[in-house]
Amino acid sequence: MKKVSVVLLAAFSIAFAALADAAPKKRTRNANRVGPYGMGFVGQSNWTSDQSQNELDLIATLEETGADIQNLSTSSEDSDMGYNLTFGYRFTRYFAAELGLAQFGSVESVARADMDFDGNGFVPVALNLSFSAGGPMFSALGILPINDKFELFGRVGYLFTSSKRELNSRVDGQRGGFGSARGDSQDLVLGVGAAWNFNQVYSARLEYQKLDELGEDNVTGVEDLNVIGLGVVVRF
Repeated sequence: MKKVSVVLLAAFSIAFAALADAAPKKRTRNANRVGPYGMGFVGQSNWTSDQSQNELDLIATLEETGADIQNLSTSSEDSDMGYNLTFGYRFTRYFAAELGLAQFGSVESVARADMDFDGNGFVPVALNLSFSAGGPMFSALGILPINDKFELFGRVGYLFTSSKRELNSRVDGQRGGFGSARGDSQDLVLGVGAAWNFNQVYSARLEYQKLDELGEDNVTGVEDLNVIGLGVVVRF
């Protein structure tokens, strides 16, 4: 799947580059910024799936060691920072296509306890279960210009997702690993947003994206995700 994603990324990049080279260099206010552009996007990833079962699984893993346990606690961190680097082409006032590389950070569940493995006293132990996802994203954007400065848009995209579920341990300050699983999937991306055009070259975007069931169900499991963030657009 990774090879397929790389091939797709290269093919779309070549196609967009050809369009960019053929695009007119001079813009007017009435051109509505038709042509190629690049964008950097940074946002907060909020993982919305229930992590309670993951926390229970971590507790069970600790209990299966047969060691004495005290001060047991669990927690989950369901937000992280993500980013998207994008190349796009606006064909008309109302339509654009984008190809980007997205990373959404991770969601983590942790179980902590003091454990006595051999009767020589309790030591601090932590188990960490994390899930991360990202990959190439191809999108179509429908755009509604309100005026020369402000416009709304909607996104329908497709993420070629590479996901990873990983379990790590730390015993008395020493880090160890239980293992990891990697999966590939193709997932729908839906988004809505607004853009403010500072001039004919620079714009700022605010966007909300929704992605459900990221990951490969029987390998990494799946997670749901919402993203809200800001992007800076530079037209070529």
